[in-house]
Amino acid sequence: MNDFTTVVFVLFISTVIVYVLVSRTQQKRRLEKIGLRTEGIIVDLDFDRWSRISVYHPVVRYQTLDKENVRRRYSVGTYPSYFEIGEKVIVIYNKDDTDDFILKKIH
Repeated sequence: MNDFTTVVFVLFISTVIVYVLVSRTQQKRRLEKIGLRTEGIIVDLDFDRWSRISVYHPVVRYQTLDKENVRRRYSVGTYPSYFEIGEKVIVIYNKDDTDDFILKKIH
């Protein structure tokens, strides 16, 4: 790669990272303000490999306040995993869209 291509690549990756961080922060603030809270349990860790990066996405099971049983893969993955199978967590979800949720550790 020449210098210009390297600079463009780094700027592109940096922009994507900033966009993802801002989007996740906005989602977290919105859900903490309007979301419903319930307890869930991590039932699986879904291993995902992108190029040279490997991450674990927790799979959570929870029951909505309307008694709907939900099992969802969390969009945020980490390596090593931030959660463990069997760990109880707080799920904050959008009552109109159970795919829109965040997880928090119980301390």
